[in-house]
Amino acid sequence: MYRRRFDKNGIIINTHGDYPEAMRQTGKEENVPLIDLFKMSGDLFESLGVEGSKKAFVHYPAETFPGQSEALKDDSHFSNYGAFELAKCVVEGIKANLVGLNKYLLNDLPPFDPKHPDSFDSWDLPVSPTISFTE
Repeated sequence: MYRRRFDKNGIIINTHGDYPEAMRQTGKEENVPLIDLFKMSGDLFESLGVEGSKKAFVHYPAETFPGQSEALKDDSHFSNYGAFELAKCVVEGIKANLVGLNKYLLNDLPPFDPKHPDSFDSWDLPVSPTISFTE
């Protein structure tokens, strides 16, 4: 998946070099179904934008958690919201590419487009059962 790195025009930057394309090529050569989370995560993070994408990653002000005196600014690991949105991408990948796994999905799952993520404002899962966090 993409890390949270944008250029000056708000376009997501590939920090993984040739690895994503090598993954796609290997899948094709080995005839293995592929869920391209690299592509979907890029669409997701670009649609959230430079500032909005912080909500998908571990970005929390100081004192959000007990004993946390400094702000957390991690552009590689996901918040609960970001992990949920990426899980929805995985489900879409299963629907599209992994027919044998479809039987394990709920029948009435709505489609998800990473270019149109769920609003963070509608998100309602606390970062921890012991912490109440609102902005």
